Amino acid sequence: MIFAFIVTGIFAWDNAEFFTVSEQQQKEGYTWHKVDCRPVNPELPALPMHTVLGEDRICYKLEK
Repeated sequence: MIFAFIVTGIFAWDNAEFFTVSEQQQKEGYTWHKVDCRPVNPELPALPMHTVLGEDRICYKLEK
């Protein structure tokens, strides 16, 4: 049980910028939309999926 809290805390800490930006954009009227999976834009915060080929991809995006 303690391990789960530690892992969750590390995950939240590592991705704090993503959660902050996505929360703010949702307050501004943005909603999640499925997009064709694509490489991550390094200039934008993201929670990428790591593929078996070692690539980072996103498949959902906040849009207004």
